[in-house]
Amino acid sequence: MESNAEVHKVLAGDQEAFSELYNETIHSIYRMLYFLTDSKEDLDDIVQDVYVELYRSLPRFDPSRSLRAWLYGIAIRQHQSYRRKKWRQARKDNKEKQLQAAPVELDFSGAVIERLSADDAVREIEGLSYKLKQVVILRYLNDLSQEEIAEIAGIPLGTVKSRLNLALRKLRTTIRRNVE
Repeated sequence: MESNAEVHKVLAGDQEAFSELYNETIHSIYRMLYFLTDSKEDLDDIVQDVYVELYRSLPRFDPSRSLRAWLYGIAIRQHQSYRRKKWRQARKDNKEKQLQAAPVELDFSGAVIERLSADDAVREIEGLSYKLKQVVILRYLNDLSQEEIAEIAGIPLGTVKSRLNLALRKLRTTIRRNVE
């Protein structure tokens, strides 16, 4: 990704340059958010928010940094914002339901990744906690270094390493159990 040249063109008002930047990055951003997002119905909205935020914050981009890592950071922050909104909405909905004293019916049918693969590893990654899933996806799906992950997620490098180690141990244990 030719970050500096494209960023300068976008800042100069070249809409075609932003389209090129979008086309170069949309697949990896969409794929990462697909794995992180519980509600696939909201996925397109989150992706759109990522690119709106990218456009808004391009003037603050530091050309000495990697545009790829910076964009992943925007995507992670937008996803975290989405999760906070969902959590607040769920709390509000729960309070309203409690006030109505009506029986609560929960829908546990959740969307399952049907398109990608029935591979055990994909299912097991889906079962990891958000924090573990986040570092696994950034490391192995997006091929980012541990240092880049630490910067994107805003956590210490040691935390990235321990989360990756824990996630891989859990995945190995679960996959071994399923094979037996």
